Amino acid sequence: MHRSFIHALHRRLTTGVLLLVLSTLLSGCGTNLLSYYFDDLFQSGDAIERTPEQLAWDGVQAMQEKDYDEALDAFQKLKERYPYSKYAILAELKVGDAYFHKKKYADAALAYEEFIRLHPRNEVVPYVLYQLGMCHFLSFKSTDRDMEETRLAMDAFQRLIQAFPTSEYAPKAEKQIYECRKRLAEHEFQVGRLYYRMEKYKAAQLRLTRLLMEHPQAVKDLGYEEEIQAILADCRACLNRGDDGKSLWTKLGF
Repeated sequence: MHRSFIHALHRRLTTGVLLLVLSTLLSGCGTNLLSYYFDDLFQSGDAIERTPEQLAWDGVQAMQEKDYDEALDAFQKLKERYPYSKYAILAELKVGDAYFHKKKYADAALAYEEFIRLHPRNEVVPYVLYQLGMCHFLSFKSTDRDMEETRLAMDAFQRLIQAFPTSEYAPKAEKQIYECRKRLAEHEFQVGRLYYRMEKYKAAQLRLTRLLMEHPQAVKDLGYEEEIQAILADCRACLNRGDDGKSLWTKLGF
């Protein structure tokens, strides 16, 4: 019995000395090799579960280091594991930000919309609305395609201005609304000019007249005024002489 006790004590001391030596040798390396090789001796399964505070800290640190994948992972874990934590609302916001910085604008927009739905009176909602608008604004492809994303961007910016007119984000939203108007004006001009070239004079006239009424400043700043007036004058002349508005190809029998 006594000899068994001494043998067990000797084994523990030997193990302790070995671990102490290994700790001294390995802990100075750039990566914690002791932890890498021997963590499984002291704990089972995954690493000890991170607390809400630790996950929040991990996510914020990763965002500062522009490691958005790591940030997204931390904030999503925080949302899923601790939905009632005081840090959960931070995670809900930062999931949107992480997606935004990854240029995954559709995912970011969903996250921002969810935040607004869950926390409509939170003080950061003006920022979230602005970010939502930018998600749609940056999803824009080209003026010859559907302008739905630009319209959704305008809607978000207008919601921001109407609900929070004194917010620091309201002036930024106004600038972005003007950029949206320029996009819409460019699109409408291209469509109206296309109708004109196809000899669809009535359609061209309606499109370009509406453009002048809805986006006069954008038309002026884009330098379209002179060409639009010339097209409208020719449309009127063609319609006055009874042109049926059929395209050249239709008249040729195609």
